[in-house]
Amino acid sequence: MRTLLGCSGQVALGNLSRDTQQKLAQVEATWLEFVPESVSLEIRHVQPDDRPVLPEIVRELVEFLNQLTDSERAELAGGPVYYQDAVKGQYVRVRVWKGGFVTISWARPDYEHAEWERYRSQPVSVVPEEYQRLNGKFSFEGVPTAADDIRELLERTAGLYSEGDFEIVARVDRIEVSLRDVNASVLPLAYALQVLAKPGTLEGEIDVSSFRAGDLEECCRFAFRTGEAWLVRPALWQSCAEEK
Repeated sequence: MRTLLGCSGQVALGNLSRDTQQKLAQVEATWLEFVPESVSLEIRHVQPDDRPVLPEIVRELVEFLNQLTDSERAELAGGPVYYQDAVKGQYVRVRVWKGGFVTISWARPDYEHAEWERYRSQPVSVVPEEYQRLNGKFSFEGVPTAADDIRELLERTAGLYSEGDFEIVARVDRIEVSLRDVNASVLPLAYALQVLAKPGTLEGEIDVSSFRAGDLEECCRFAFRTGEAWLVRPALWQSCAEEK
């Protein structure tokens, strides 16, 4: 996620009295703003300062919610505010739940609870090409020259990093490829594998992460099962008891 200063989000407040709305309009804040038209709190356009962003957002959010009456907090719709630390790469969600409960979560990619989608070379969002870090292993049956095609794709990259290496082993009946922190373009590679592999023989995985801090929303995995390609998106946010 790359947004203005790494922040985005909206918290819907629901039905509020005129008195409460007047109090919200008087709250002094840098990051959050009360928007009467949508009766919500939204990230506003700000000039960066030297104060830590995340503590400021949380402080402002609590101050806004403190202006609501108990009955108004119990009925508010809620919503998330996201913050991306461009230096540390931390991706944080501050979420307001119905009833006024607030949780803070740090993103942690979890492939055990991932979303799977058939990949047929349709447009998909991935880490920007120049920052892609590829890891994984895959193999397939194909003509011997397919190994040269894969090598050319891995070496022809728009990447900015020289880290990593790969190994291609061409056997009589199968081509095996291993990737370790390779800065290469995954979409042309995934397309080529589906073209070069003998139907039903492509197996393995390619994990796509980033060399730069952040980009967690674009991280993904290409999984190949009996020739079929899948795009796998990890779950970023772990649920806690209060959220269930």
